[in-house]
Amino acid sequence: MKDPYLISSLGKALSVIDLFTEQPTWSLAELAAKLDTSKPTIFRILHTFEDSGYLSKDVDTGRYHLGMRFYALGNSAIRNEQLSWQAYAPLQELATQTGETVYVGILFGGEAVCVQLVDGSATVRMHSFIGKRSPAHASTLGKVILAHLPSADVDDFLQQYGMKAYTPNTITEPESFKQELRRIFEDGFAIDNEELELGLSCVGAPVSDNTGRVFATIAVSAPVSRMGAQQIVKLVPMVQQTARQISRLLGSPVLHENT
Repeated sequence: MKDPYLISSLGKALSVIDLFTEQPTWSLAELAAKLDTSKPTIFRILHTFEDSGYLSKDVDTGRYHLGMRFYALGNSAIRNEQLSWQAYAPLQELATQTGETVYVGILFGGEAVCVQLVDGSATVRMHSFIGKRSPAHASTLGKVILAHLPSADVDDFLQQYGMKAYTPNTITEPESFKQELRRIFEDGFAIDNEELELGLSCVGAPVSDNTGRVFATIAVSAPVSRMGAQQIVKLVPMVQQTARQISRLLGSPVLHENT
C-alpha cells in the first residue's frame, strides 16, 4: 500500500540529487534517461535546485554539478557531528567537577537544540536529553550564540520568532534583550535567571568552530537553590575553561581573551 504521507515529486527530486554521488556532473538528457523521466520534469527539478543554489550549471557544457548550498550543509553537518563527540569528554569532566547537568547546544531556527549532554551526580538535577529544544531568546544556549551575531541578524531573528514570555523573568522587550546580548558578548558568559523555567538557572559560555565563529554554547544547569551568587562566581570560569577546551579541539583559531 502506498504511503499517503510521501510526496512523490519531492522523492523524484531527491533521486536526482542522489545521482550526484555516482558522478560529479550530469546533463539534462542523462538524468532523464537514468531516471526514466521526461525531460520537462527533470528540467523543472534542476531549475528549482539551481535557483536555490543547490545545483550549478556550467554555461559552456550545460552540465550540472552540486552547488555551494550543499557544501555549506555538508560542512555544517560535519561541524555539528564533531561538536557532539569532541565535547563529550570535557563535558563529562565538568559534570564530575560540579555535580550538575552539563550540555552543549546549537541554534536551529528560533530554537536552541541540545546536541550532547552529561547528567550530574546530584539527586535533584535538571532533566534534559539530546535533541531537546528550547526557545533561543529565553535560554542560555540561545542567548550566547545570539550575542555573537551581527545586530542586523538579531533584529531579523526577533522579528521572525518574537519574544514569548515563559516566566515573569523572560526578557520580552527588544532593547532590553539586545542590551543583555551586549553584556554577554563583553563578559564572555550568559546566565539564565529562571527565564525559561521557574526554579532553574543556567550558566553558559561560547564555543567557536575552526573559523573562529561562535556556533555553540556549553552550559551548566541546576536548581536555583544551588545557583546562588557565590556558586555562579565559581562556575563561570569552569564553564569558560571547558568552552575553550572544546573550541581548541574543534580547531578554533580565535578565542576571546575573557572567555
